[in-house]
Amino acid sequence: MNGNRNILSIVLTALCAVALVAVVGQAFVLGGTSKKIEESKAQLEQLDAQVDEATTANTDLKAKYDDNLIEWRNAQGRLSFMGDKSGLVCYLTFDDGPCYNTAKVLDILDQYDACGTWFCLANDEEQDYLQLDMLKEIEERGNAVGIHDWEQNESYSYYKGTVDNYFDTDFDKTKEKLEAKLGHEINIMRFAGGSPTIAYYNSKIGKKLPCEILKRGYQYFDWNVLAGDSEPSQFVNGSTPKDKIVSNVLGQAKSFARTNSPICVLMHDNPGKESTVAALPQIIEGLKDLGYRFEVLNYDSPGFYQAKIVD
Repeated sequence: MNGNRNILSIVLTALCAVALVAVVGQAFVLGGTSKKIEESKAQLEQLDAQVDEATTANTDLKAKYDDNLIEWRNAQGRLSFMGDKSGLVCYLTFDDGPCYNTAKVLDILDQYDACGTWFCLANDEEQDYLQLDMLKEIEERGNAVGIHDWEQNESYSYYKGTVDNYFDTDFDKTKEKLEAKLGHEINIMRFAGGSPTIAYYNSKIGKKLPCEILKRGYQYFDWNVLAGDSEPSQFVNGSTPKDKIVSNVLGQAKSFARTNSPICVLMHDNPGKESTVAALPQIIEGLKDLGYRFEVLNYDSPGFYQAKIVD
């Protein structure tokens, strides 16, 4: 009996020792884990502080970048509009298409080894004359496509709200529709009526909207030569006569040619512009005689800004 008690005592003592070791070990482990947790918390706080610091620095740099970008674009765009003496380059531009006239315009451009830039509408459901399937052909034949407007009938109403409202109701969905047809991003655009028209309809966003376009990674284009093919004051029987369009373009181009300056010519490619199509060969020939060569607009091209966007 005493032997059994001794064995039991030894076993109990051993079990207690094992338990004590386990408790001490667990305490040691817990103590180490707790220390590691505290160290991790401290490191996390340091990282948070670094992230906050970096975010602030990035915000400051972005603001400086935006300010510099806008100031540079404004200076560049105003100079090109007035004539910057950088060479005889002509940018032929066509607004409001593409439509049934587009194929004829493309053929003329090919015939005269010229090129152009189309600023396009997108709502082909409401404006069934639009032929958005031609967008790829426009580019494939050496021309460029830019964003113009969702639909012609509501062009200026999009200026009457906030800057965000303009993007939500007009620009973003126009961009999405045109890009879906082309299969790539577009980063050039033209405001309906040109940039000065914004302030006419809503002085609160007259400068803010062009600045926001630049901040979001786009370049916009006005013009410094006007064909007059969409000016009611020049209409005869509903359209501007061909000869008047020719004289408008070449007359204005001559003054810029004298100072060796580029021109951006505004024409239109919507229904009823047959006289524009008819005038185009004489316009191209006349511009070539003045020494102009033809290029398409891209993100790096000067904007021909008719209105200042910085004070």
